[in-house]
Amino acid sequence: MYKLISVNSNPKLEKGNKLQETYWNVVMHLSPINTKICPYQDIAGCKTACLNTSGRGGIFKKGETTNVIQDARKRKTELYLNDRDTFMTALIKDIHTFVRACDRKGKKPAIRLNGTSDIQWETILLKEVNGKYITNQGMKHMGEDYLDTVNLELHKEKDFKNIFAMFPQIQFYDYTKIPTRKVDHIPNYHLTWSYSEASPTYSELIKKIKYNIAVVFRDKDLPTMFKGFKVIDGDTHDMRFLDEPNVIVGLKAKGKAKKDTSGFVINNNIIARTTA
Repeated sequence: MYKLISVNSNPKLEKGNKLQETYWNVVMHLSPINTKICPYQDIAGCKTACLNTSGRGGIFKKGETTNVIQDARKRKTELYLNDRDTFMTALIKDIHTFVRACDRKGKKPAIRLNGTSDIQWETILLKEVNGKYITNQGMKHMGEDYLDTVNLELHKEKDFKNIFAMFPQIQFYDYTKIPTRKVDHIPNYHLTWSYSEASPTYSELIKKIKYNIAVVFRDKDLPTMFKGFKVIDGDTHDMRFLDEPNVIVGLKAKGKAKKDTSGFVINNNIIARTTA
């Protein structure tokens, strides 16, 4: 049904879709293979503890280092990296299909594009040409032969739109570790920033963020406060755009993150000692 996005691909999404009467959400999972997909994976210390290996994505047969889920994510990622226009055309087709499915259910669509990636979708601009979507990024690598096949006037970047402007009726949302992202001007895109103490550089950058921040805690019992802010349970559902403002979104460590020692996962017992 879908080529790129997934419905109920993890327990939290499935639980949220069952509980939420207004919205129905889906997610897209790519493979965080390098900094083109996740720019801050090294400095934020989340590379080893990545959510990519949690849940069904981390179930491997004995002696194997991959599975059908990881293989699918890698194929999608290679398409994104090597043929951006074809990738975005497939994504837009998926979104149209999902919107129709939401209409049949009587629910509003919500989409998380960065399930296991951290791509700045606001910078990818699109325009439909002869039934295919070209991107401001993709066309720069196509060469003169490609540009000669269409009217060059169509390639003026002022005529391009990002995916959020193309679907104003959809609520998009993501987590991000890129502290410099600016999306206040996009009314249908909600970001929750991600905390890490893996490096002093990243810790200083994230301190400047004035929006909700997600923190991964080691123990299943979340603290009530962190850095002077109320902690809410971010595992009850995935629709972060519904969260109240000025809170810490507490997440329990999953997959390889349970053994993380980089500073990405925060120890609850240390918090208790320092706040007592």
